[in-house]
Parts: sequence; structure tokens; C-alpha cells
Amino acid sequence: EIREMVKFKRFNLMEEIPSSVFFDVIFCRNVMIYFDKQTQEGLVNRFYHSLKREGYLFVGHSESLTGLTHPFKYVGPGVYVK
Repeated sequence: EIREMVKFKRFNLMEEIPSSVFFDVIFCRNVMIYFDKQTQEGLVNRFYHSLKREGYLFVGHSESLTGLTHPFKYVGPGVYVK
């Protein structure tokens, strides 16, 4: 069952994500709009390094990585892949 394969974790977005933690998918929706550009870039790059190879980042409809320096590949609105 899918539910048994899913684990949810909470982290303080202003702190480093433990280097032993790697995700298949990160959902960060409707949060980054409240941060300045420098903070957004730092957060997005921490997400990148915390994702497994070909992992996905989902952001909210009102958010975009456009204008930020990051290594993600754009998949579609609100969807990026490592």
C-alpha cells in the first residue's frame, strides 16, 4: 500500500536539512513567496541537495523559480526535477 511507503518530515526551512536525509519528492507550497530572493535561492538549493537523483520539487501555483539561480530543470507549472 502506498501509505506505508510514504514518510512525512517537518524541518525548519531556515536551518540546514540533515545531510543524511534524501527525498524522492519535496512539496513546498505557498511558503517561498514570503521570503526574499536570497532566502528563496538558499532554500531551493538546500532542497536540490536533499533530493535523490531525479527527485521532484513541487511549489505552489503562486510561486516560481524563475529569476532564481538554481540547478533544477523545469517540468511544468510548479514542478521541477533534479
